[in-house]
Amino acid sequence: MSKQSLERFYEPNLRLTEAHGLIGYNAGYAESRDGGSFDEHQRELVWQLLGDAPIGPDSTVVDIGCGIGGPSTWIFERYSPKNVIGLDYCFPSVRAARKRQNGHARGPNFLRGDAHRIPIPSDTVDVIFNLESALHYADKHRFLSECYRVLKPGGMLCLGDVTTEHRRFFAAAQMLNFANTQFSTHATLWRTSDYLDAFEKTGFELLRHEMVSQQASNSLKNGLRDVGRVGWRGAKGYRGRYLYLWFMEVLFRREWLIYDLFGLRKPIA
Repeated sequence: MSKQSLERFYEPNLRLTEAHGLIGYNAGYAESRDGGSFDEHQRELVWQLLGDAPIGPDSTVVDIGCGIGGPSTWIFERYSPKNVIGLDYCFPSVRAARKRQNGHARGPNFLRGDAHRIPIPSDTVDVIFNLESALHYADKHRFLSECYRVLKPGGMLCLGDVTTEHRRFFAAAQMLNFANTQFSTHATLWRTSDYLDAFEKTGFELLRHEMVSQQASNSLKNGLRDVGRVGWRGAKGYRGRYLYLWFMEVLFRREWLIYDLFGLRKPIA
């Protein structure tokens, strides 16, 4: 997937977040459909994925696929680690994250980079955070190998991604990729079992695995209600994304899409 295609796909996301004062963009996590803001649900998904990840004052945390920097910022604020590095392939997202950091003496460091070639030395990272980004990666095996390389022995990879058991259905949807529009995801969806096999082959130890498709559906339902208050006219610039998120909510609810959270560790030699 080219940088230009990915930026075109994420441009409506950036407009939506700017219109509603959001600093993150993910499906979110909610136990019910009884309310709550989209911002709250997105933060909760970050904490669900991190779980008991060992982040302390001397830790280096890398957020791969950081987007506009919400999770990186929340991690920095909650844990106060030594370093938080946000890495994203799309420069407009990196620029938006950096712009919000202006005037702050300390905070995450945002860089443009490729998840297939992580620009970080080997054995230097305590925790890698990767949320709702790997579905766009052309070579997930290469990405996992890179994560293994940069993690210290005993370091942890917290990975949240969308999977499916209905790949033939979504393969047909890939015809949209040729149009190169905001709906061209260029997603390569794995099955859950594909990830589990790849973790073992890479050398990772699986610490925990949770499927949160219904919680993601709840969050999107609440979030769409939240952002939908502006009406059709007020949503100019991201109307198509609103419809896209509605479709995602249905797919998660019916479990045609699965939302997997994985906690993995690089073994100590």
